[in-house]
Amino acid sequence: MSNVTNVRVFEAKKATPGPQPLLIGLVGPPGGGKTVSALRIAAGMKRVRSGPVILIDTECQRSRKYAEDFDFLRVDFDPPFRSSDFVACVRQQLKLKPAAIIIDTMSDEHGGEGGYLDWHDELVPTSGGNEWAAWNQPSRARQRMIRAFQGILSPALIFTFRAREKTRQVQQNGKKTVINIGWQPVTDLQIMHGLDLTCILPPRAEGVPVWQSDKVGEDFIIKLPEFLKPYIRDKQQLNEEMGHAFAAWAEGKKKVAAFAGAPPASRSDEPDEVLDAGRAAATNGEKALRVWWKALGKAEQKRLVGRLDEELKPAAAIADEGATDAELDFDAPTEKRRAA
Repeated sequence: MSNVTNVRVFEAKKATPGPQPLLIGLVGPPGGGKTVSALRIAAGMKRVRSGPVILIDTECQRSRKYAEDFDFLRVDFDPPFRSSDFVACVRQQLKLKPAAIIIDTMSDEHGGEGGYLDWHDELVPTSGGNEWAAWNQPSRARQRMIRAFQGILSPALIFTFRAREKTRQVQQNGKKTVINIGWQPVTDLQIMHGLDLTCILPPRAEGVPVWQSDKVGEDFIIKLPEFLKPYIRDKQQLNEEMGHAFAAWAEGKKKVAAFAGAPPASRSDEPDEVLDAGRAAATNGEKALRVWWKALGKAEQKRLVGRLDEELKPAAAIADEGATDAELDFDAPTEKRRAA
């Protein structure tokens, strides 16, 4: 009998520009301009990819109100809002070779009727009443959904997310204090981490996003990569020109000229590699943050203790909460709701 084992072959190739996935998230409460902003970005993408803009509407046909102002196709998506159904709905539109696909709103995958949280509740009785076991099937389906979206090279996917303003209790100067952590998306952090570009549209923003926030929860979810930053301008509405530039980048075409005006400000004019390392550790939770903190010298700990309490610990707590699949801050079911 042969002992030869089939071995997969992995070939290294020169990195070249080419079509690649682009996932954009617009986060905010009602009245910030999420749907209009998504449609404007998508309209600009048509300059690069000539297919239609398709909007997947989970909100009882609310997108019809924009039919006179924008040229797009609608898909009605009614409950149940299973993760696998979101994948199926998107894939069924690809035959039309769309310029962009908008999902309005992705929050229904999480808290909508028959979505992630409802599905968990339905599975508890068939899981012997075991709350944690009941998360397995919804979690696997969500992970497959994220992977599927990240594998779509074209068109770009634009997601809107509802948001709620949240507070959190933290330790400051040895005392427990309640702080406002800002607008938080009604979804799971796994989904937010899988996006390429994320911004917040607060109430009455009229499409002008927040790219930097002093509220730890907001700053934690905002994502502005360097490769898209040249095409975004501070205090400017999300618009067709930005969509054009985003699509050109995603298709691997010649770069669009950088826009006039100032780009969004960075966190600080002075780079702080030690603090940035702490921020990176916080995204992996409190355990990783403790490892980073203990590795610092006393002088650095003294310099950064304020940042630790005000920024890094709350961010790590948010990361740990997102990893539990319970989503206690949103609509967590049964025992987890009571624990919250």
